[in-house]
Amino acid sequence: MTTAHDVYFSGLQRALKDAGIAWPVIVLDRARMMRNAARLKAWIAPDKTLRLVEKSLPVPSMLDRLMQATQTSALMVFHEPQLRQTAVRFPHSDLLLGKPMPVAAAAHFYAHLGATTFDPARQLQWLIDTPQRLAQYLDLARELGVRLRINVEIDVGLHRGGCATPSELASMLTTINEHPDQVEFAGLMGYDAFVGKLPAVVESSATSFERANSSYRAFQEAARSVYPELSASVCWNGSGSPTVALHRQNRSPLNDISAGSCLLKGTMFDLPLLRDFEPAVFIASPILKAIEGSRLAGPPWLSTLLFAGRKQRQQTYFTYGGDWRARIESPPHVAENKYFGVSYNQAMFSGPSDERLAVDDFLFLRPHQSEGTLLQMGPLQVFEGSRIVDAWSPFTE
Repeated sequence: MTTAHDVYFSGLQRALKDAGIAWPVIVLDRARMMRNAARLKAWIAPDKTLRLVEKSLPVPSMLDRLMQATQTSALMVFHEPQLRQTAVRFPHSDLLLGKPMPVAAAAHFYAHLGATTFDPARQLQWLIDTPQRLAQYLDLARELGVRLRINVEIDVGLHRGGCATPSELASMLTTINEHPDQVEFAGLMGYDAFVGKLPAVVESSATSFERANSSYRAFQEAARSVYPELSASVCWNGSGSPTVALHRQNRSPLNDISAGSCLLKGTMFDLPLLRDFEPAVFIASPILKAIEGSRLAGPPWLSTLLFAGRKQRQQTYFTYGGDWRARIESPPHVAENKYFGVSYNQAMFSGPSDERLAVDDFLFLRPHQSEGTLLQMGPLQVFEGSRIVDAWSPFTE
């Protein structure tokens, strides 16, 4: 009989058992994460800013180490409660909202920001996507007596909203320019996640990338038509893990490049451009029950019809928890048994007898994305060397 896990996952399992972990957890391989950080840092030209995407890395201690490793204080934030926590936890950070917030969320931020030296008037860019939202934020600025830095979302081909044309942008910037006591123009954000997603017969990655860049440049020219003497510090933000490698090239119009998911590499980021990055987070769930064969409720002939003679169904396992947005990573031939139904409490898996798991062993899964997943299971168990060396709590909301 072969062992269920390879050397790497056997080491993770041993470390979890030695640490007394007996419930579903997220395991972070810190060494892998830091190697990924070094790879990403090497891609960012000295004249460009790397902006870490907080929704993909929603753990303060993780952000602390990654900001140090990549030598950046720039973060992209997507959630108002995390925005407040970040302003307190990282008072020297440079923050850009990654999506337009309801104006009530912005008002809540100013009303409930805790004690911190963070200065929103200098360190925070609110993302605005429409003239209507700009009008709401102007009213908020007047009501609160504050000055807001405004970054305008532009559509460079994703068609998820934002300014659709350079003329629409110019009109919004004219409004901003007419209200200098309330707002100032801070930059543009254009997300090009569609690059490489279209079938090659429709459009090549090179063509879609150049099309997005050309669109971005047209919006930049519209901004310069309203602001002929833009500051060198204006934020031309874009990219993301799927396209960050492409923006290493000199023809990129960006000076502010966002990335985050590649540092932990969920399954959705198994992309050719990210082939050198290593998966660094896993879900580990204890096996509660290990049963010979596979049986369902109902007459015995039903289970015989569905499962008899199938190697994949020689063993049945019930895990502590389930229904994760993840792919089974180890043992490699274990699979979810969907005939039993989905449950968050105990999930049914099946596998061959030559990769047998025992009760109290762990099943390892690899999340599709780090965002969301890292907020679900309490503190991350930090693995390094051969043991669990720390526990890092995610943001509380």
